Amino acid sequence: MYKDLYEKIQKCCGYVTVFLDDEVISEGTCFTFTPEGEVITAAHVVTGRVPIRHEDYSDPNAKIFVKFSGRPVLEYRVSFCSLGIRSEAFTEDIQLDIAALAPKQRQETQFPYLPASLTPPHLGQRVFLAGFSDDLVLPFNLDRIADRSYPGMEGFFAAMRNGYMADMMGPLIKHALVGNHRRIHASNSVEHINVEADLFYLDSGVNSGASGGPVVNESGEAIGVISQRAVTSASQESAPNLKVPSGATMAISLHPMETVRLLMARKA
Repeated sequence: MYKDLYEKIQKCCGYVTVFLDDEVISEGTCFTFTPEGEVITAAHVVTGRVPIRHEDYSDPNAKIFVKFSGRPVLEYRVSFCSLGIRSEAFTEDIQLDIAALAPKQRQETQFPYLPASLTPPHLGQRVFLAGFSDDLVLPFNLDRIADRSYPGMEGFFAAMRNGYMADMMGPLIKHALVGNHRRIHASNSVEHINVEADLFYLDSGVNSGASGGPVVNESGEAIGVISQRAVTSASQESAPNLKVPSGATMAISLHPMETVRLLMARKA
């Protein structure tokens, strides 16, 4: 029933790997939203940690690579990373976990993409979410049983380290219903910034690696980005702060993209 939609989503998802010097500091998912290969992901995928710090995503030693199925690994640059709103009412900035990246070099061929929709999801809406979560493992646990001394095997592992999971497995796609939905509005009168965003919970869980993946409606439009898996308290006397996955996923709408566009136009 949804074969064409699933195949479209698969083609638009990329595997993100972030290196600092020669060390992998973050991995996650992104998705194309323009035919030029621009992608949306979660801000914490870019930095590898929260809170989002400017020095993390502007570090010249940090390199961002994206691998799409059937395409070579491409290096990307940050267009923007998170959107922070400072308010006197709060002790810390409000940070929206969304980022946009663009290929460092212009590509000759166009990319399949998911059009970005600013139409907010509604409660009970059926959606689809995708990502390279760690649910996915290589067939037969090849990465565990492979003999690294065998000719060519080191090259195989080096390729996997650079995102070739996109070719070997592809993203895991799930369907879900919007189980909770809230619109937030934040403003800063000094900087003349107004931001609207929808935060919503989906009744299907994702695991590490899916952050930054798309939330897609039945029309094939991206309406949100996966931020994180929801957790719930499982406190015990020996571990009072223990939290475990709740089976739900937290996502954010793409409304902040419009605010970013206006801010970039203002600075131009």
